[in-house]
Amino acid sequence: MLSQELPHCLRLASEGHHGGVGHQGAVVLEPRWASVNRGVLICDQCCGVHRGLGRHGSQVRHLTHTPWPPSQLQMVQTLYGNGANSIWEHSLLDPTSAAGAANKRKAGPQDRVHPNKTEFIKAKYQMLAFVHRMPCREDDNQLHSSVRTGNLETCLRLLSLGGQANFFHPVELLAVYGADPGALDSSGKTPIDYARQAGHQEVADRLVEIQYELTDRLTFYLCGRRPDHRNGQHFIIPQLADSSLDLSEFAKAAKKKLQSLSNHQFEELAMDVYDEVDRRETDA
Repeated sequence: MLSQELPHCLRLASEGHHGGVGHQGAVVLEPRWASVNRGVLICDQCCGVHRGLGRHGSQVRHLTHTPWPPSQLQMVQTLYGNGANSIWEHSLLDPTSAAGAANKRKAGPQDRVHPNKTEFIKAKYQMLAFVHRMPCREDDNQLHSSVRTGNLETCLRLLSLGGQANFFHPVELLAVYGADPGALDSSGKTPIDYARQAGHQEVADRLVEIQYELTDRLTFYLCGRRPDHRNGQHFIIPQLADSSLDLSEFAKAAKKKLQSLSNHQFEELAMDVYDEVDRRETDA
């Protein structure tokens, strides 16, 4: 249970250490959600705004109603427990910065959701308005070094500055920032191949899960089954309830429209469908 895995994080959040807007003092909204790629916990009120940012802005998961891969849960726990929120509010916390000097403030519990809290959350997580900007741009080299040492906090800070995520580890953080587990290197090998070669079977299995996460999620939603990746089964084609029935004209028209989409449009649609499945399963 998550309540057993994240006691420290939930205790801090209940005391007001909240990754969305200010909820200190008498007004405390219990965090029921986590933004996986931002490493923060958020309340129901802020969750709606986070969802509106899209997956690139904030990947939201419910703390108790969503099944969590253990390694991903551990990543969020580590980032949150080490103050990941300060990465996204750096200039607000630093009185010597331009934002601090301009007296820009964090939205508080007394503010309206729209427009005050919404504008603040968008500035913080979408525009990255308060992130510390380093004068030199050697982010990729520094990210590579941080990945090799397993420093999650530094990795997250560098990723927030635009560092490229296609390195091999830490797996979960790089994956939520778009690293491709199936990417081939100059030798024609993938991170999955290297993990198996080094004897890290758990890491290899998790990389396979990440690679097929979208199709696995949709398949389970449609037919209640997941592919058996360990035995080489990576896809399950859901069957119609009655395969003898012809597709309706509406379904035929929808299929034709899908086939006419560009790869980019199809990818965007797939992410939207994934998010909708996630929302329905969480609300169920």
